[in-house]
Amino acid sequence: MQRIGKTRGIKGAASWCAFAAILYLLCQYLLQALASYLMGLRVEGASLANPVGYSQTAVNAIVLGIGILSLVVPAAWLLGVTRLGIADLRIARPPQWSPLFCIIAFLGLTNLGNVVGGLITRLTGSAGEATALPAGGTELALAYLTLCLLPAIGEELFFRGALQGLMRPCGSAAAIFAPALLFALLHLDLAQGITAFLGGLFLGWLAERTGSILPCMLLHLINNTIAFADIYLQLYAPGTLATAVELAILLGFPLLAGWLVWRAVTRQGFSFEAGLRPGAEIPAVFSSPAYTLAAAALAVLTLWQSFRPN
Repeated sequence: MQRIGKTRGIKGAASWCAFAAILYLLCQYLLQALASYLMGLRVEGASLANPVGYSQTAVNAIVLGIGILSLVVPAAWLLGVTRLGIADLRIARPPQWSPLFCIIAFLGLTNLGNVVGGLITRLTGSAGEATALPAGGTELALAYLTLCLLPAIGEELFFRGALQGLMRPCGSAAAIFAPALLFALLHLDLAQGITAFLGGLFLGWLAERTGSILPCMLLHLINNTIAFADIYLQLYAPGTLATAVELAILLGFPLLAGWLVWRAVTRQGFSFEAGLRPGAEIPAVFSSPAYTLAAAALAVLTLWQSFRPN
């Protein structure tokens, strides 16, 4: 992909992305604090961290609402104060694309990230809190909506839609990288962040290549659903079955994806750079002091969250 050294407007676009990312995080914290306060008014001592007196269904519904508002508020703000328009979100049916190739390549990349993240977790002893899932019923359905469907739709609208739409005039390289890095850092977890960064790069490339974020939503949903099912199996299936499925996912998808990409590149002449827009080099994103400061602050917060004593 041909690039030029600098594109006019990249400082401003990257700065708006940084402001929106911080607003997203701020909305999460404020809404969580407000929810905990209101819960405590109804039941003394109750909060999101200690939801005594509240059903799991109610808690999941509150968390789902917080997740939706945290994504809607900064996206709406960007639409109101920047040149970003609805069309820039690219919520449109894509032209012909290769779903099977993209799904396998994406899952191979994200599971490679999972392997690397898992190794870092084991070497550093920085294992985070395990995700708890209910056994079934309405609680499990709400958990699926919160952990799988909401991120697949909302995060793609925000990161690959709004943020990538802001960066797109600067060229595909910057448009793919800048939101992907923020997407990774906003997970506030080193292991998850590695997976999110690799996945975000692929989804950003796919959005640029197809001109639509709908395939990104599909791939994001498939990845989250597999992770959700894996967690469920770890909790409720026999240990040997859960371990076998997890190993098959972690090793099988990267190996299959590697073979598939190698075959497409060497045998069919496939190029990942074809169809991408020329523009600024990736380092030009850091010409924005706001973006650099936000990324650095989020990186420090991620390391603190990942390695703080339990």
